Amino acid sequence: MLAIYRRELKSYFTSVIACLFIAVITLIAGIFFVYYNLSYGVSEMYSVYQCLLILVFTVPILTMKVIADERRQKTDQLILTAPVSVGKIVVGKFFALETIYAVPVFVMCLYPLILSSFGTVSFKTSYTNILGLFLYGTAFIAIGIFISSITESQVISAIISIVVLLMGYMMQSLENMISSNGNILTKILGCFDLYTPVQDFLNGVISLSAVVYYISITVLFLFLTCQSIQKRRWNVSKKTIGTGVFSMGFIAIVVAVTVFANMIATTVTSKVSSATIDMTSTALFSISNDTKKMLKKLDSDITIYVMAPKTSADSTIKKTLERYKSTSKHIKVEYKDTTLYPNFYQKYTDAAPTSNSLIVVNEKTSKSKVVDYNDIYVSDSYSYYTSGSSNASSYDCEGQLNSAISYVRSNTTYKIYQIEGHDEAVTDTTNFGSDSNLKDIVSKYNAEIESIKLVNRTEITTDECAALLILGPEKDYTEDEAKIVINYLNNGGKAIIGLENFTSQGVDKPNFNSILKEFGVNVQSGVVAENNTSYYSTQYGPRFAFADGITGYASGLSSYVFAPYTSGLKQVKDSDDSITYTALASTSSDSVLKTNASKATTYKKESGDVDGPFDIVVSVEKTVTTTKSNDDSNKSSDTSNSSEKNSDSTGETTTNIASLLVFGSVYSLSDTMDNSVSQSNTQIVNNALKDYIDTEVETVSVPAKSLSSEQLTVTESGSRLFGILISVVVPVIILLAGIVVWVRRRKR
Repeated sequence: MLAIYRRELKSYFTSVIACLFIAVITLIAGIFFVYYNLSYGVSEMYSVYQCLLILVFTVPILTMKVIADERRQKTDQLILTAPVSVGKIVVGKFFALETIYAVPVFVMCLYPLILSSFGTVSFKTSYTNILGLFLYGTAFIAIGIFISSITESQVISAIISIVVLLMGYMMQSLENMISSNGNILTKILGCFDLYTPVQDFLNGVISLSAVVYYISITVLFLFLTCQSIQKRRWNVSKKTIGTGVFSMGFIAIVVAVTVFANMIATTVTSKVSSATIDMTSTALFSISNDTKKMLKKLDSDITIYVMAPKTSADSTIKKTLERYKSTSKHIKVEYKDTTLYPNFYQKYTDAAPTSNSLIVVNEKTSKSKVVDYNDIYVSDSYSYYTSGSSNASSYDCEGQLNSAISYVRSNTTYKIYQIEGHDEAVTDTTNFGSDSNLKDIVSKYNAEIESIKLVNRTEITTDECAALLILGPEKDYTEDEAKIVINYLNNGGKAIIGLENFTSQGVDKPNFNSILKEFGVNVQSGVVAENNTSYYSTQYGPRFAFADGITGYASGLSSYVFAPYTSGLKQVKDSDDSITYTALASTSSDSVLKTNASKATTYKKESGDVDGPFDIVVSVEKTVTTTKSNDDSNKSSDTSNSSEKNSDSTGETTTNIASLLVFGSVYSLSDTMDNSVSQSNTQIVNNALKDYIDTEVETVSVPAKSLSSEQLTVTESGSRLFGILISVVVPVIILLAGIVVWVRRRKR
C-alpha cells in the first residue's frame, strides 16, 4: 500500500494537477480571507463556508484521472496483476489524494493564528469549521475515486463527479421542492445530502451523526470502488457462482450496514446530549446545567409546537429543542406546517405567530404561551440606527422556553412595581436608552412590570408587589414617599435600585438617600473617576468605570461590570448587626470621587476629592423583627434573630428579611452599556431575582447568547502584509513549483 501511495503522490505532483488544485483552493480561500477577515475585521471563518461550493468543481478535477486514466492507458493491468490486494490499492490512492487535499486545509489552519494577533478569536469554533471542511472534502474524494473507477474517460469522470457532487450539495433544496413535510422519497434522497451534516461543523458543533455520516460515506464509496475494480480483476465462468453475484450481495449488506449505522448515530445524537460537543464560544447549542436540573424535575407533560415544517425549520432552534427532548421525557416537540394547518394557532392565541415561532402547551391544564420567533432572535436596534439594518445580535431560545414552561405550569403572575414621578432616567431615552434587557429578564420570571407613582399611594404591601424597581430618580422623594418605600422593605420587601448621577449631578436628594441609609448604604456626594487604565473605557474616559465582579450575585460574570457616571457607595459606619452589606463590584484604589465634577480640571485627585476605592454595586439584607401586642399596638425592632414567628405573652413576633440590590449608576442597566460587557450588568439582576421572586414552580432565567462574532482591529499594514502573503504569494509559489517540476520532467 505504501508503494501505491508514493507512486500516486509522485504522479500527481509531476503532472501539475496537485499543485494546481492546491493553488486554486488556497487562492480562493485566501481571497475570501482577505475580503471578510482582514478587510472587515471579522473573526468567523467565512473562507471555509465559501470553499464548500468550490470543492464541488475542484475535487472532480483532482480525482478524474486516479483510475480512469490508468484504464485508458491499460496500465491498470500492471496493478491488477501485482501481489497487492485491491483494498490496499484503493486505500493507497485515496491517502495520496487526501495528502494533497490536506495541504490547502493546513494553510487554512493558519488563518485563526493570524487573526489572533488582531483580537480575540474562538479557536475551538474556527478549527471545528475547518474539521468539517476536511471531512466534507474527504467524502467528496471517495465519491470521485468511485466514479473514476467506472469509466475510462477523465472528462466523463469529471463531468459525472461534478453533477453528482452538485446534487449532493443541493439535496436539501431538492427535498423541499418535492415535499415540505417529507416522505419516503425525500428520506431516501436525504441519505445523499452531503451539505446538511457539514452545517453542524460550520455552526461550531461536533455531532456524532455528522462525523459518522462522512466517515461512513467515505468507507462506502471506497468499498464500492474496490468492488468495481474486483469485477475487472477476475473473470468468472457463468457455470460457477459468479463473483458478481457475491459482490452484489456483499454490496447490499454493506449499504444496509451504512444506513443502519447512520440511523443509530442520528438517534443517539438526538437523545444523548454528550453525543454533541458544542465548540461555540457562547455555548450556543447547549443548554445550561440549571435548565437540565429543571427539566429533570419536570412532572407535567409539555408539548412544544413549532410553526414550520420540520425540513425547513430553523436549524438552531431544532438543535435546542432536541436538547430539551433528550433531557426530559415530559417534553414533546411537534412541527406544524402553517400552509397545511393555517388555523392551528387559533386554539392557543388570536394573532397568527411568525414562522418558526413556538407554542408551549401544558397538556394537563391546556395553559399555553407563544414564544415568537422575533423574541428568540433578538435584533440589534443600535445597528439599525448606525447602519440602517437590524441584524439578530443574540439568541434567546433557552431563556424564552424556560420562561414559557414555567408560565404554563404556574397559576401565579408576579407584579414588580416600577416607581415613577421623579423624572426617572429610565424615561429619558437620550441618556438611558432602551432597557429591554432588564425587562426581558423580569419577564422570564413570569413577572409583570407595573408603573406606579408614590404620590397616589399610602402603602405598598409584599402581597401585591414581589419587588420594586427604582431606576434613576433625578428629583428627590418627599418624606412620605420615602417612608412608604422603607415600610415596604421592612415588611420583607425587595428592591432593585439604580442611582442617577449625570443629569442630576449636584442635586441634593436627602429623602431618597435616607431610604438607602436606613439599610446601611451611604451614597457619597460626587462622581467617581477611575484612574487605573485597565478599568475604564478608553473611548469615553475615566468616568466610565469597569470593575470585576467580586462575590454573591456578581460571581461568575462573563465580563466586567460597567458603571458610567457612578456614585460611590460605602457602608454606613456603625450600622447595626441586623444589616448584611456585601460589595459586589468596586473600583480600584486609583479611583477618586470628584466632589465638584462640574469644575474639575483633571480626573486625578484635587482639593476636596476623596480617595477610592468605592463600591459601585452592592447587595444588602436587613433582618427586621416586628412584635405585635395583644391589644393590636405595634412595636418594631431590628435584630439578627432568624426565627420566623414566636408567640409569647406579649403577642406575636414576626421576622422579615429586607433585600436591596443597588447600582451606583442606573446607566449600567441600559442596553447600550449592558451589551458592551456581554450583559454582565443585567446578569447581576437576574441572579438577584432568583432569590427575590419566590415562584411556586422552579424557574430558571437564562440570558440571551450573543450571535455577534468578535470584531477584530486589523491594521492597514497587517491587512496588506497577510493579504498579499495568503492570497498571492502562497498560491503563486505552489503553482510555480508545480510548473518547474512538470517542465523538468518534460525535458528528461
